[in-house]
Amino acid sequence: GIELQGPLQAKCRNAFTSRGYSESKLQNDVVGELKAAGLDLDEEVLLGSGYRIDALVEFSDGRKVAVEVDGPSHFIDMRPTGSTILKHRQVAKMDHIKVVSVPYW
Repeated sequence: GIELQGPLQAKCRNAFTSRGYSESKLQNDVVGELKAAGLDLDEEVLLGSGYRIDALVEFSDGRKVAVEVDGPSHFIDMRPTGSTILKHRQVAKMDHIKVVSVPYW
């Protein structure tokens, strides 16, 4: 594959990781329910791959699970968009974290 050189690679990664994010009411509700169930989690976690996930649940045995609360923009005809599929796949492969999607319906 093609690898970008130092300064350009850094600029591209910075552009990818510095994008803003917003929390939805649905996301806040889901996170609230996970916390109420006694799960240990962090919100809006920036992973090593550069992706930001809605919540990272850590279990006592060391397992980690990414929880993505996916609203309507993540779907076309009730099927995940290509970018949503790519993000979930890359988080699983690059960060070695299972991804659980919570769809808006």
